[in-house]
Amino acid sequence: MRVISIVLFLVSLLTTYVHYLVNESSEVQYTLYTDMDSATYKEESTTRFLGLNTDFPNLSLSALPVKGIIARYYLLGGRYNEAIELLNESMNDNPYIMFNEMIKSDLYWDLQIKDSIVHYAEKAFNGIPNNQKHFINLARAYVYTNEYDRLDSIYKIVESRAVPDITKYYLSSLLTDESKITEYGRQIARKTLNKKENITKEIRLASHYVLLGQSNVNESIRLDTEAEAKYLNSDFKSAGETYEKAGEYNPLEYSYFENAGISYFQSGYYDKAIKNLTKVIDSLNPGSGKSEFVIAQSYGELGNKTIACEYAIKSSEFDYRESFKLIGIYCGDSNQ
Repeated sequence: MRVISIVLFLVSLLTTYVHYLVNESSEVQYTLYTDMDSATYKEESTTRFLGLNTDFPNLSLSALPVKGIIARYYLLGGRYNEAIELLNESMNDNPYIMFNEMIKSDLYWDLQIKDSIVHYAEKAFNGIPNNQKHFINLARAYVYTNEYDRLDSIYKIVESRAVPDITKYYLSSLLTDESKITEYGRQIARKTLNKKENITKEIRLASHYVLLGQSNVNESIRLDTEAEAKYLNSDFKSAGETYEKAGEYNPLEYSYFENAGISYFQSGYYDKAIKNLTKVIDSLNPGSGKSEFVIAQSYGELGNKTIACEYAIKSSEFDYRESFKLIGIYCGDSNQ
C-alpha cells in the first residue's frame, strides 16, 4: 500500500507540473499573439518567455510550433539570428502546416536574400497551396525575382478554390509590370468580373487595370471625380458628358454610364439618358434595378407609358423599392 501511495503521489505531482507548464505556456502565447496581431515587438514581453519550456508543450493551443511563434515575434524585432535558431530547432514540430517555412520566407524577405525567399516560399506553397499567406509569399517572391511567367502557373493550381484575397493579390502582382501580363491573366480578370459575387471594389479595380491598362483606368477615375463635382453643383448636362468620357476610358465600369444616364435625366435629355442606361442593362448588368427605374422615368417623361411600365416592372424584379410606385403610375388599366 505504501508503494502504491508513493506512486500515486508522484503521478499527482507530475500531473500538477504538466498542468503548470501548459498553463504557463498558454499565458505566454496570449502575450505573443496579442503583440503579433498588432505587428508590434515589445521588449518587455520577452521576459515572459525567457525561462519558458518551449519543448513541452512544443505546440501552441492552435497547433502552431511554440518556437516558431516566438521566432516570428523575434522577426518583428529584427532579432534574426535568434529567430533562425528557433525555426531550425522546431522544423519537425507539426511540419505539415508549413508554418516555419512561411516564417523563414518572411525572414529572408526582410534580409533580401533572393534564393532563400523563393526556396522557403515554394516549400510552404507546395505543402499547402490553398493557404492565402503561402500564395501571397510565393507570388511576391516571383515578382521580386522577375519570374512573372511563374505567377500564372501557381494561380492555375489554386484557381478553382481561390479565395478573393488570393485573386486580388494575383491580379495586383501582374500590374507591377503590365508588359508581362499574359492572355491567361486577362482571362482571369474577365472571369472575375463576370462572377459578380464576392467581388470587392479592390478586385474589380484590379481586373479593370489588367484588362484596360492603368493609364486608361486612372484617367477614368479622374473624370469620374470631375463629373461628380459638376453633378453636386447641379451642372447635370456637363456632368453627363463627363461621365460618358469616363466610360470611354473604362467601358467596364457600369457606374459611369449609369451616372451619365441619371445626369442626363436630371437635365431633361431623356434620349441620352436612355442610351446610357440601356448600355448598363444590356452589357454590364449590375442587377440592382436602378438603371431600369430611371429608364422607366425617362420613357414616362417622353409620354410612352407602355414602355415605362415595362421597365418599372423590370426594376421591381430586382426589388428596387421606388419602382413599385412607378408601377402604380404607369401600369394602371387607364394607361394601357
